Amino acid sequence: MMQSNTLRAVGGLSVLAVAAGFAVTIGGGIASAAPGSLSWADGNTNLSRTISNVTPIEGEIITSSTTFKRAQFKEAELLWMVKDFHPTCLTYVEGSATLNGSAIASTSEAGFAMVGSPTATTTLARVVDNLFNGGTTPATFVFSYKVGADCARGVPLVTGMDYNGDLGFSTFATKGPSVSVAKNVSTTALAPVTGAKVGQSTTLSATVTGGADGNIVEFYDGITKLGEGALSAGTATLAWTPATDGQHSLTAKFLGTTAAIESTSAPQNVQVIPADVETTTTLTVPATVDVGADVTFTAAITPATATGQVQFKDGDVNVGNPVTVVNGQASITRQFPEAGTHSITAHFVSSGGSLNSDSAVSSLTVNDADFGTTTTVLEPLTATVGVETNLSATVMPFPSAGEVEFTVDGVLAGSAEVGTGDGVAVLPHTFDTVGTSTVVAKFLGTPGFTGSTSVEYSVTVKDVEPNRVDTTTALGVTGNSNVGTPMTFTATVAPSTANGTIQFKVGTTLIGAPVAVVNGVATGTYTFDAEGTYAVTAVFVGGDGWKDSVSGPTVVGITTATTPGPETGSLGSLSGIFGS
Repeated sequence: MMQSNTLRAVGGLSVLAVAAGFAVTIGGGIASAAPGSLSWADGNTNLSRTISNVTPIEGEIITSSTTFKRAQFKEAELLWMVKDFHPTCLTYVEGSATLNGSAIASTSEAGFAMVGSPTATTTLARVVDNLFNGGTTPATFVFSYKVGADCARGVPLVTGMDYNGDLGFSTFATKGPSVSVAKNVSTTALAPVTGAKVGQSTTLSATVTGGADGNIVEFYDGITKLGEGALSAGTATLAWTPATDGQHSLTAKFLGTTAAIESTSAPQNVQVIPADVETTTTLTVPATVDVGADVTFTAAITPATATGQVQFKDGDVNVGNPVTVVNGQASITRQFPEAGTHSITAHFVSSGGSLNSDSAVSSLTVNDADFGTTTTVLEPLTATVGVETNLSATVMPFPSAGEVEFTVDGVLAGSAEVGTGDGVAVLPHTFDTVGTSTVVAKFLGTPGFTGSTSVEYSVTVKDVEPNRVDTTTALGVTGNSNVGTPMTFTATVAPSTANGTIQFKVGTTLIGAPVAVVNGVATGTYTFDAEGTYAVTAVFVGGDGWKDSVSGPTVVGITTATTPGPETGSLGSLSGIFGS
């Protein structure tokens, strides 16, 4: 065997290689697979080599086959190794090597695949071509390769082979045929565009075959470029915000690269609708309503041509179901089962062509219906002319506030606040006529409670007993004004030499037994068991030679506290508001 790279009939073989080895491109397409072949003699060994497609595309599997034949009447040749050279951008398909159609063990490295080895003497094939040596036995070795994305496009890439056997070693590492990887044929498709609206972002999406991540796709509205996006996993996107309504002709254009041919999508006619109209929602809610009474919420939508629904809310809670807007208005009527404050809002949700809008918060106060009240005069049964006494009346049920007006014999005597803890009002008064006087108490009413007037109450007014000295009584209240905390009542009688007893009272309730006055002073304690305001009084009943007297009411406000409050001392202005 001799080493040779010389082709027989060079001119003819070259023409054959060109004609059979390269496809003709027309426009963006490529012709079908174009095999490339060449033949040559290496001494008495005739070789032919074929590439299944010399203009493959990325990802395609191609084969390289080399056939060995011996010249007639020449001795047989034993083949020990065949090494097939390929461009490094082609990847050998492991296990694909065959000999005369049957699989054969192979190895591979970057740039070549091989059966046998340079140092092996194991026979892979016995090649003969005469009757005396056993008949005609050619040997065909086939290797398969996958075309890689990193192959240069349109550039001849060299292939070749080496072989070794019992007749010697020959190398044809650059013999050919050459491979020229074609550019990828690309396609570009623009996804359907729906719901495009002026001023609203819409995503344009183009799918490209034949491209690679990072390749650029341009998006057009007619001939106006809207922008561009890079391919990722075969898709490029662009956020498009139309500035005008009407019909727009959109296309996507893959720019092409050194590895892929440019392509443009079919035009897509997209109808862009006008921008949504801004709306305002105005809510009308009455300021107050009674428990259980109907209350209507009304939402006015501007412009009145806007269509959609209004969801009324109480805080974050829906009030009923959404209400359809008719001629720019929607309303709903509801009742509230208990008193409280509510934050009402209206939320317009457009059905198309306009924007949603929310009303401002409107406050609704739900009040308990006014309680009917009854006012009754309780004290005094008797009085002494010219000596101050206390007029007392009770209002039921206990109101949360309010005043009672007292009239004596048809003349207004004054007014006093109602105690919220016991419903009692106390007013100091001095009768000036002996006989029977008529007292009437009128509760003036307060939110939640109606007013009421008592029946006439008769008071017997006696004349002053002779030889009795005048007295005055003052009341002080000290201690924490909290529920469950004892308070101290101190009555001071002047002159201090007066003898007698003090009866402490909360409203019209007697507090304990009468307390003897010592050195002009009497004290008592009391623990309030409920919140509210109370009128506390002290009634001095004089002993021999001393006139009776009463303190004015001291109003005490009792609250619930988890920790003791400050000492009230004399309760400041609350003590002795009405004098004595």
